[in-house]
Amino acid sequence: MQTSSPQIPDSTKNPHRERRDIVDALRAAGVAPQKLMELDQGRALAQWQNRKGEVRYERPRHHALSIYINEGDKARRVVNGRAVSQGFPGAVCLFPAGSQSTWQIDGQFEFFHLYFNDLDIARCAEQTWDCEPDRVELSERYHTQDPVLAQAGQLLALSDWLAPGQSMAMDHLAQWLLLQVVSRHSNVQQATPSVTGQLSLRYRRLLQERIHAQLDRTLTLADMAGWVNLSPYHFARLFRATFGCAPYQYVQEQRLTRARDLLRQPESKITAIALNCGFNDASQFSRAFKARFGETPSVYRARTNAR
Repeated sequence: MQTSSPQIPDSTKNPHRERRDIVDALRAAGVAPQKLMELDQGRALAQWQNRKGEVRYERPRHHALSIYINEGDKARRVVNGRAVSQGFPGAVCLFPAGSQSTWQIDGQFEFFHLYFNDLDIARCAEQTWDCEPDRVELSERYHTQDPVLAQAGQLLALSDWLAPGQSMAMDHLAQWLLLQVVSRHSNVQQATPSVTGQLSLRYRRLLQERIHAQLDRTLTLADMAGWVNLSPYHFARLFRATFGCAPYQYVQEQRLTRARDLLRQPESKITAIALNCGFNDASQFSRAFKARFGETPSVYRARTNAR
């Protein structure tokens, strides 16, 4: 079985993290997540690799979306000791809260999970379609074909979760996955609404000012959408139409631009600059800065001050 990494948070050891029944069930079966990223408002993304054994999900108190990455035929859903469905690469499963399922694993395969709760579903339905939140019910799905979600799984597989700014990008992706779940795998069954136009000049200036004032803080898609009274779905599309990039890309660019300006001040320490611009540490900041400007912060500072 895959061993746990020290960088992966363990909800059983940190009382401030969400307790997730499916995570606990997988751990009890001897499986450890390869990656686990805590997102906004209790949501989380996890990448798992299982090899052999049986796993049971017994009425979880949260919802979970599963997307297989590869070798999905090694996983079978079992009812009364008999296999009733078999996975495949790109297969999608949806476990609503309170569902029950048993899984037999006969070889190595990898899959992603998105964990979310009733509040996420209610907020998504209400903000996106103005739908009564208590009317939304998720459907159980086992080894379903969904090319859109399968493609999202491939995107997750290619993503560097520890890259600078990636947590905000993953939060953006999680919001999009929630939208797909509600629109395609619930009793709502509505197409995503079309979004046209751009943000008003007033909202554009407001966003620029607030983002610039809070670059040292964690900024989420939901936070920024709330500033202009929009759902995350509408906000993300209008933001891209207005600024030409996704919100997380814009925030990252502003952080790096501010950092470059501060590096011209020789009295400012690089670690302090990193924290002041919203990076977790100097190492993360250095990687992001080099990827954007082609040289490390220390090299840029030395070259600039030598002029």
